[in-house]
Amino acid sequence: MKQPKIPRPTIRRKPKPGLKSRPNILLIVLDTLRADRLACYGYERATSPHIDAFAAQGTLFERAIAPAQWTIPSHASFFTGEYPTTHRTVQIYDKHSPHYPTVAELLQKSGYHTLGISNNPYLGVIENDLDRGFEQFYNYSGLFPERPDIGETRPSVLGRLMQRVGRTLNRLNGPIQHALTHNNLLLRIALHPRIVPLWNRHMNTKGRNRQSLRDFEGYLNTWESKERERPIFAFINLMETHLPYGPPPRFIRRFAPYYSQSPEARQFMQAYNLEPYQWMVPLAEPLTELQHRVLNDMYDAEIAYEDQLLGGLFEYLDQPRVRENTLVILTSDHGEGMGYHDFVGHSLVAYDDLLHVPLIIRYPGRFPADHREKTFVSLRRIFHTILEAAGVEPETLLPADEHPPFEVAKLSLARTVEGRDPENGLLLAEAYTPDTLVKVMEMEEPENIDRFRCREMRRAAYRDHHKLISVGGEPDELFDLAADPGELHNHITAHPDIAEELARQIEALVAGAEQRHHHNGNGGQIDLEDSEVAERLRKLGYLA
Repeated sequence: MKQPKIPRPTIRRKPKPGLKSRPNILLIVLDTLRADRLACYGYERATSPHIDAFAAQGTLFERAIAPAQWTIPSHASFFTGEYPTTHRTVQIYDKHSPHYPTVAELLQKSGYHTLGISNNPYLGVIENDLDRGFEQFYNYSGLFPERPDIGETRPSVLGRLMQRVGRTLNRLNGPIQHALTHNNLLLRIALHPRIVPLWNRHMNTKGRNRQSLRDFEGYLNTWESKERERPIFAFINLMETHLPYGPPPRFIRRFAPYYSQSPEARQFMQAYNLEPYQWMVPLAEPLTELQHRVLNDMYDAEIAYEDQLLGGLFEYLDQPRVRENTLVILTSDHGEGMGYHDFVGHSLVAYDDLLHVPLIIRYPGRFPADHREKTFVSLRRIFHTILEAAGVEPETLLPADEHPPFEVAKLSLARTVEGRDPENGLLLAEAYTPDTLVKVMEMEEPENIDRFRCREMRRAAYRDHHKLISVGGEPDELFDLAADPGELHNHITAHPDIAEELARQIEALVAGAEQRHHHNGNGGQIDLEDSEVAERLRKLGYLA
């Protein structure tokens, strides 16, 4: 029987905004958060009451797909609207090409104040230029993080002095850190479980999430209360759900009540937290039942803790004067592998453990409340959605013929909510392997590189309820996501026609992305001979 057509929500059009009437825009990225671990996405555990309540106020995209499986290429796609094959900011050493202006650059040129706060050292610590366009950008990892001197929780005079001392010490340590990135022996020492606690404890590789949220809220409140002429674009990245896991005890008791009474569970988690190399590589041996349970329960506990931290920000955003003229986008850059498919972490594969992420947009009048959108959408379209809401036309702000054409209005996620999805639910995700990971594997376990095809490029195409993963350019796995959301049953031999069609779609999407790519001199690589760059790489916590 033919299913009745579900009417689309009515969306009230707003006039093209002037400077004063433009909305404030907040982009909240909850690093390493899987969609399927939130109750609003169907999870049976109450990990996310604050996020769930926020989702009820806006539009929840049930099938949002990250453009890449790890931080750098995924954020570069958020910021530029391009697939990784186009922007090519895909490795830790890549410097983002000026051919692809970021959303912060475009908003700043159009009159916005732009603020960035990150707990991830890949953003604002290493010089990849992904913080380009932010008038102020603060990273909360490192020994002495720099904090904004504004808001309700501004640093003390002593705190600002310590920040200056920290920056000086970091410059002096540059040559030592440079040696770490080039010497295999020193690299192995840096990854040793006895050394890693020093990085975790003193370099704060997960940042200071609680403090950054307090500062973020204080900054926004101060900006809004002064009734500034300029609207604000503010971005924040939180790292609470990233390894190492160490949520407050009350969250452990709630999600892993056995933990305090199980020496085996505690020993495993404590040891695993000290082995960053193991977070990234394929599983040579499967996790035991206990190990799998501990990892999953501790991950849930971290989600619940981060959700509680977000409560204060959501309360601020719920004030009528803020809510009515603020576009809020809540999402994640990638998920996390928890032992299925012989993989953990988020470095290599293209399964939905890593690619299916939350996307919730609240903007009264444009994105209806309590609406669930079922169409597959790529998170690269965050770029277009933000610019459309701000009334920004990039072509009017940039030199002619120095950038690929933009399709802001066409690719805004508002079109999908209106029932006019420009991509017809067809999208691409690309898993560029971090080169540094393969280099470490060559030292530690070279036999597993070919076994798990670690050097091979992986891509995924989504359409309707099917997903095809290609490895090394060849179709490899076909999944029916409606019947098998965990991607446990490969149907590629049973449905070769579907696999062949999706393989052609991958080729077409990649060809289109390559056409938009501009070659840029040396490929935009960061100069590793620069001691300042080497110093920043050390702050990543694991040197791979």
